[in-house]
Amino acid sequence: MPNAQQRSNTTSRVMNDTQEAAFSAPLPVDATEQLAEVMIQLDAVRRERRLRLIELIDMVEAADWRGAELVNELQGRFLAGDKEKESDEQVRAWEAVSSYLVRLQAAYIFLVRLYQTYSRGWAEVGDRLPVVIARALRATALRMKWMRMRYRPIEPSLWKTLSQLWSYVEDKDLARARVLVYDERSTIQREFTKPLMFAMSAVDSLPPAEIDIAYRLIAHVAGRFEVYRYPAQGCFYVMDIDQWTEPVRYRLGSIVRLGSRFFGPADAIADIETISAELAAGSISLADLNLQGVADIELIIDVLAHLGRHWSAKRPERREQRQAVYSPVSVVLGYTATLERVEGKYAGDAANDTKIERWGVANESEAGYGALVPTKRGEKLHIGQLVGVQPVGSRMWAVGIIRRLLIQDSAQHYVGIELFGRGVQPVTLGEHSGGKMVGTGLLLPSHMGDSLAQGEITLLLPKGVFAPEKSLEMAVYETVYSIVPSMVLETGDGFEIGRYRIGDRSELAGI
Repeated sequence: MPNAQQRSNTTSRVMNDTQEAAFSAPLPVDATEQLAEVMIQLDAVRRERRLRLIELIDMVEAADWRGAELVNELQGRFLAGDKEKESDEQVRAWEAVSSYLVRLQAAYIFLVRLYQTYSRGWAEVGDRLPVVIARALRATALRMKWMRMRYRPIEPSLWKTLSQLWSYVEDKDLARARVLVYDERSTIQREFTKPLMFAMSAVDSLPPAEIDIAYRLIAHVAGRFEVYRYPAQGCFYVMDIDQWTEPVRYRLGSIVRLGSRFFGPADAIADIETISAELAAGSISLADLNLQGVADIELIIDVLAHLGRHWSAKRPERREQRQAVYSPVSVVLGYTATLERVEGKYAGDAANDTKIERWGVANESEAGYGALVPTKRGEKLHIGQLVGVQPVGSRMWAVGIIRRLLIQDSAQHYVGIELFGRGVQPVTLGEHSGGKMVGTGLLLPSHMGDSLAQGEITLLLPKGVFAPEKSLEMAVYETVYSIVPSMVLETGDGFEIGRYRIGDRSELAGI
């Protein structure tokens, strides 16, 4: 039996023979091109017939370590890109990482299959097998994360992979096996439940940077996740590992099949509440949460709140149920384009307005729309984007925000829109006592009419107009109101929503 040094020498020699042409020139500088070289290494493993299984494991792990560095670099590029318009570099980074993760996952699955079929040198593997399985699960979770960062649906083949791996883990009693995955101590159960809980966290309603934060927070608390063969406390979701089904929220009274596996956050719900409180108090570091490089503490707390809502025993419900309909609507993107059309200031022919897009509404409620958008148009959309919406046959514009994105197939995106209000009213804002004009805002209709008499309004504003110490004059309905800032309700790309109180002149004199 060859010793470790002999195996290492053999592995290096075969890798060099297999890829002599690829490495005859200097390594390319670009990370995507370097990642392509790593893919060549992974592809070579499946064609190799001279090495023993332990040597193939060494090959894959060596490629994995190098690939992980490059993925981190490319993720930084992807997340640092323009939020409003996806760049070619972002697309290139995403495609490179996605292709690499497909090959990495396939390579680890291939190693597991070689062990299961008693391939050459299988008996030498020993305690390396749990690590291989854990890394296969980790690669699967990463594939899910990168699919969601461009709002792709999770491929059904991933549920098959997870189901088959977990079935084998149970058969060999490896669920609690402790493994070192890269530099992190873990268990196979922890690696199995991470992608499942990620899938149940509704991350398609988060921007890419928040999807990454959610993934890292899930990894941090994954040691608390549980999985059972029967319904159990804290396990609100179920999948069938015999039928390779997508996990869903379990409904009391549903049929429990032999392959049913129930999983959930268990005590992790209490953990995220504690983490949120500690972050707010400044008593926990981001390094402790594996969130180095994230500067916005409030953003992390928001993501923790999002996870808490979707991990609760009761499914988060819509404020109003949407009804299935089909009707076209006119849509413009961004605050400026919306304001121009609400004010009627667009000078061109409405029929030839190039900024107006036609979307098909699939479902509707008073609170919002679910729309279907051709893929080419959908690629420029992002979570948090402001939209103006005008139903066909109506003269009124509504304003809303994109809360959810999902690419259903190669032809169309599904877009979930939350409406701030229908029939918005433009208002003129200026400084007090005839001061200079500050800008134009939109009075949200749910706060119009009676709300003016009640002394409180909500305005949709260009970003930067709201200031806690800056009171304004608002002209609407041929009446001028003095308004005192109260709070910012929401901010987004190019807009903010501010709550104001109607003041009187004597009150404003002292501000």
